[in-house]
Amino acid sequence: MTPLITVALLAQAIGFAFGFGALLLGILTVLPGSRSVARQLWPVLASEAAILAVGVLPWLLPRDFLLPLILIAAARIGYESGCVHGVTAGRNFNAGYLLALVAASGLAWFMTSAYFLPAAAFLAGVALAATRLTAGKSVIGSLARFSVFPLLPLAAFSHAAHDADSAPLLVLAFFLVEILDSFSLLGGKLLGRTPLVPRLSPRKTWEGLATGLSAMLIAVLSLAMWLDLPLLQGLVACGLVAIAAIAGDLLGSLAKRHAGVKDYPAVMTVQGGLLDIADSWIVAGPCLVGFFALLGWR
Repeated sequence: MTPLITVALLAQAIGFAFGFGALLLGILTVLPGSRSVARQLWPVLASEAAILAVGVLPWLLPRDFLLPLILIAAARIGYESGCVHGVTAGRNFNAGYLLALVAASGLAWFMTSAYFLPAAAFLAGVALAATRLTAGKSVIGSLARFSVFPLLPLAAFSHAAHDADSAPLLVLAFFLVEILDSFSLLGGKLLGRTPLVPRLSPRKTWEGLATGLSAMLIAVLSLAMWLDLPLLQGLVACGLVAIAAIAGDLLGSLAKRHAGVKDYPAVMTVQGGLLDIADSWIVAGPCLVGFFALLGWR
């Protein structure tokens, strides 16, 4: 798939999708039945433009710029995680988790897969076991949950980003995640009635999810026709990203519910913290790269 798709082509597709979303929101703003809801979403659309730019443009720059940007993001995400996970243990983990996430992301960038994959699998096993065996408010339990998310997903993301051939798949995952998130929000606002996971994320609904999944499928089919991509690979990418994105979102929500907070420390008023924005992508991106590599589709 990757020889047929490039970051530049995906950037064009993302631009078209954003334009279509703006047009659709404009139409909904004019219609009396949806006007009040649509007006509330214009600030979200404006913030989405900034997210799309930050998510796509770095992949068009020389690769020497990519690692510093990942480490900066890791520092911010580590700080946000420290604020939230620290609440559950009654400690201040801000600096410690910041350094841990920067170190893990940097090491993962330079490690070969032969070393990274066994190390990540071992840490995942230990961390998952610790979450089951320790108290929810303990320091070890907090560290274990932090290791499961976001440390391991972000380390895997950094490891995948080191390979230039993975860039189109990571940007494709970003594109599909943003389609899913944006249209799930729109569908939830307009049609949402049935809570999806009320204990973890009370604002999400089955109707919103169905809207987001439908938009993802349309986006993949349109992309496949436009770029003459293999349809099977596109559908597999759509399904895998959907599952991984939902898992990432729920993992992020789980940490917040443990701490009793609504969002991570905000970087954007409308969107919340960087981890609120990137939680689905840092799970879906490495999953897509790894699965396609396993099947030899890269």
